[in-house]
Amino acid sequence: MRALLLAAGLGTRLRPVTDSLPKCLVDINGRPLLDYWIELLSSAGIVDILVNLHYMPEAVRSYIDRCRYPAKIATVYEERLLGTGGTLLKNSAFFRKEPVMLIHADNLSFFDVRAFEDKFYSRGKNIDMTMMTFHADAPEPAVLWNSMG
Repeated sequence: MRALLLAAGLGTRLRPVTDSLPKCLVDINGRPLLDYWIELLSSAGIVDILVNLHYMPEAVRSYIDRCRYPAKIATVYEERLLGTGGTLLKNSAFFRKEPVMLIHADNLSFFDVRAFEDKFYSRGKNIDMTMMTFHADAPEPAVLWNSMG
């Protein structure tokens, strides 16, 4: 299995933090958010990882160059944001007909990657994908800030 980490977003809802830092490199408990994902994937044996870039790509490339995990991380720059499906389709050659784990890298999730893979590989014959969902005891609507006041 290979992984596609979607990390190209502008991070507008996190401004002013993301005025000088891409969202995937925002510090969470002393580590960049992207670091958590690469550790989670590589510790489960997923080492072929593609990261899409758009906003502040050099900062993300610099982090990846210093990455300490046993992963083969490639990047792809999007001149224009393609969206989830567009990025997946444009980079289909990277997956070499292997299954892909598509991850929105701006969400922090802790889960058993191998158990998720097992679910995928044991899915029914006519099922194309496995999607992770979660339950929130007290779901709250997302708050979108209007910069116009």
